[in-house]
Amino acid sequence: MEISNYIKPTKQNPVFVAKNSYWGYIEQNVYKMWNVKNEQYNLVGCTFAVNYADAINNLHDWIIENKGILNEVPKCNFTIQCVDGTVNKFGEPVYKKVYTISASKAKKYLL
Repeated sequence: MEISNYIKPTKQNPVFVAKNSYWGYIEQNVYKMWNVKNEQYNLVGCTFAVNYADAINNLHDWIIENKGILNEVPKCNFTIQCVDGTVNKFGEPVYKKVYTISASKAKKYLL
């Protein structure tokens, strides 16, 4: 049996990634990287969570731990995207936005 160094996202077991509109993806080293492989690409990315509830909780915890960003970049947004192994017509993974919170909302409700 081959042991994979990656999570292979599927519709039944998607992975979630988190992104900040100011600087890009938010990385955590908790999970294995995800991998989507097809004839055109072999793409990998950072796994932020493996279920929706953990993705939201992890993002809120990350925002609280890094609350200085809310004042430094008040117009940024934080987004969670789902990767389920689906690819577009170019063979690239499809990222489905499933949750967004602005810095102002995060400041108002989380801190």
